[in-house]
Amino acid sequence: GMNFFICGFCFLWVTVCSCLVTSMFEGHFERTKISLDTMVSNNYVTAAVLISFGAFYGFISPTQLVLVCIIEPFMMLVNEHIIFHYLHVQDAGGSIVTHAFGAYFGVATVFGMGLKSKHLPVKHRTTTYFSDMGAMIGTIVLWIFWPSFNGALLYNDITLQGRVVTNTYLAICSSCVTAFATPTLVHRGKMEMMEIQNATLAGGVIIGMICSFIIDPWVSVLIGGIGGVISCMGYGWLHPFMESCGITDSAGVQMLHGIPGILGGVFAALAVLADNTNYMYSYDTQWTTSDDCDRDRGQQFGYILGAILVAIGISVVSGLITGVLIRMPCLPYLEKEDMLIDHDFWHIHDRNHDPRIKKPDNKSIVMENVDANA
Repeated sequence: GMNFFICGFCFLWVTVCSCLVTSMFEGHFERTKISLDTMVSNNYVTAAVLISFGAFYGFISPTQLVLVCIIEPFMMLVNEHIIFHYLHVQDAGGSIVTHAFGAYFGVATVFGMGLKSKHLPVKHRTTTYFSDMGAMIGTIVLWIFWPSFNGALLYNDITLQGRVVTNTYLAICSSCVTAFATPTLVHRGKMEMMEIQNATLAGGVIIGMICSFIIDPWVSVLIGGIGGVISCMGYGWLHPFMESCGITDSAGVQMLHGIPGILGGVFAALAVLADNTNYMYSYDTQWTTSDDCDRDRGQQFGYILGAILVAIGISVVSGLITGVLIRMPCLPYLEKEDMLIDHDFWHIHDRNHDPRIKKPDNKSIVMENVDANA
């Protein structure tokens, strides 16, 4: 339900924030022009907030969420402006500016709240067969539409958009295959539903920054396969280890968005460095966001790595500050025993699904029926 609110609120708020951020960097006020480009860009920023919400959903109240939705879009637009207009780094699918930024902002927010996994009731963290099946429907929808997500802003160049869609589709098919194969190694021959729901999409994240490059099909397949393997292993091994270290991530957004997003930037930097042809001056490939940017391959390699560090730095610092701010006593908050359930802010008509209500066992029900019949 709160995802729906984030989509509506953030899309409108980003329109205001883009005007403020542009005025802050350019030194003069300009009205935001609503166009297809700005609407798609607004959706990318909104997607980052949705990713962050995956790290702390069930941990915060709706009022606290509003504060997050006010701060994060502004900081993400600042991050985008620095990477696109100062570092001149292209990120067609948002590997670092959307996925990595959203993931590490969310994890830093939880850390700033001082919340650790040991504080959470174990019974509230379990899923059911039917909830897993419902989530799998969402995974399939995302898997189908991910190529259009990566190429949404390139609709004016059919050739370039076609390359983006092709590279993304190859990568996401590869991550789907490796996501089904890897859990059998991690979990002794069995597959884990949570890893399938997420790691199958990792190829779309990790290929996001390089999807506009001229690369061979086997490169897209290899990168996507690596994304699926890394994501599965992250859920199976790294996620429990990080929680034991006090880093809480409700939905494991680091494993789908954070780590694959960072690796996507690294692969893009390596592709720029390794290619013998200087595609930066070619019409067919977008390495930078400025046509008059005069750099060689080594320089662009360094700027891409710098963009990764900028995204991580801004997201972590702003996330930590946000986590501290939403702990203010004036904001409604959730007690630790009430986290990860919806009953404090939603009318739940089926009280059998309230884990706080102790349910009578079958034996006591039978005894009550016997007494009534007697």
